[in-house]
Amino acid sequence: MSEDLLPSATRLPPVEPAAVTPDCVLELYAQVLAQRSLPAAANVLVGTLAQRLGLARVSLALHQDGRTSLIATSDPAPPLAQAESSQRLLGAMDEALEQARSLGWPPVDGAGTPLAGPILIEHQAMHRLTGAAVATVPLGQAGEPFGALSLERRGHQPFSAEELQQIEQALALAVPALHWMQRGDESSTRRLQRDLRRAWHALRQPERRTARRLMALGGLAFVFLAAAPLQREVGGRARIEGAEQRVLVAPADGFVKQVHVRPGDRVKAGDALVDLLDGDLRLERERWTSQLAQHENAYAAAMAKADRADASTSLARIAEAQSQLALVDEQLARGRVVAPFDALVIQGELSQATGTPVRQGDTLLTLATTGRQRVIVEVDEVDIARVTAGQAGRLALSSLPWDRQDIVVERIVPLAKAVDGRNIFEVEGRLTEPRSDIRPGLLGRAEIVVGRLPPLWAWCGHALDRVRVAWWAWIG
Repeated sequence: MSEDLLPSATRLPPVEPAAVTPDCVLELYAQVLAQRSLPAAANVLVGTLAQRLGLARVSLALHQDGRTSLIATSDPAPPLAQAESSQRLLGAMDEALEQARSLGWPPVDGAGTPLAGPILIEHQAMHRLTGAAVATVPLGQAGEPFGALSLERRGHQPFSAEELQQIEQALALAVPALHWMQRGDESSTRRLQRDLRRAWHALRQPERRTARRLMALGGLAFVFLAAAPLQREVGGRARIEGAEQRVLVAPADGFVKQVHVRPGDRVKAGDALVDLLDGDLRLERERWTSQLAQHENAYAAAMAKADRADASTSLARIAEAQSQLALVDEQLARGRVVAPFDALVIQGELSQATGTPVRQGDTLLTLATTGRQRVIVEVDEVDIARVTAGQAGRLALSSLPWDRQDIVVERIVPLAKAVDGRNIFEVEGRLTEPRSDIRPGLLGRAEIVVGRLPPLWAWCGHALDRVRVAWWAWIG
């Protein structure tokens, strides 16, 4: 950049290199921060350095993704020589970046510290092309090089190590500011790539051996979860029910006289369960018995008198009395509730209900078969489409968690139920090996095998199904 193109704030009188002071450091830092973009800040920086240090040209390049790109120069070369000059300039910068040190040509003779020793091929070529003394200062932040600053001075007076050190000190604050601007202009993709490269290089350090082993184990676990076809299972809460359940109700209006069983008792077919008070029925039976005797006597008297009309009337009344008497006898017989089959009492606590009135049809007891059970599994609506009849599964009861039972799906109830804020379907199954110690009413959890799939894809598919259902529920 020529002196005429610099802002008025940067037009400072040239001074000797020894004049690099703390004020100069702060001034360069302030001028860089005053710019709104990285190119503008770079142009101000190189122009200010060229004017302050009395240099022919100062150039700044950034190093990204293995490439060095020139972004600012204080005095561009003529158009015809610009291509070759830029190529040589970038070559010198790469030479300094690769060796991670400041380089210059020609070397210092006499006073000062010689800069000879490192590889200086590109710097020599740059010196032959421009006829000026050249030097390159690599720029870096947090141990990571991100750019280089090239210095050119007319004549053959070399750059000493002390001069380059002063220049590095002058850039102590401006370089981090340029680095922040460079990071701010990066895209999110480039930023992610840089972070991944940095993490990879850090991981390759000898002290990160344990972390590498843990990552290798994690990778193997991920590959196993993503590629190993394991059994895919769906299921939910389960309960045991009897294969057949019978509800016993009050046969007639009456009162509870005596209760012989309680829930949990096993009964045999014909065992008495509940007795109802039958005093009124017995009085009713005596009344109809006496009326039957009266009608029979009236029928005999009518026959003796050969009165056919009275005989026919008495015969009809006898039939009525016999029917009523048979009805009362039937009600007396039903006053004792007995077990229709071998069963287990699962509902009906009547031990403290003696004398309680009951009406015809009121539920007294509920019985369930003991030799055969069925398993009811609550399957979520998201998974029910994968369940079919004939699939196998496992049942773990809360009372027997160490002893799992094999089950087989027999039927899917085609009706959803709302349980705990979600829709579930009941799947009926049976135990492949019925056991006498498993009673109706036990709770647990059952898993049904619906196929084979890597666990990772099964989990992702399940989550995707739930998201799909939630999405449709949200959009209505």
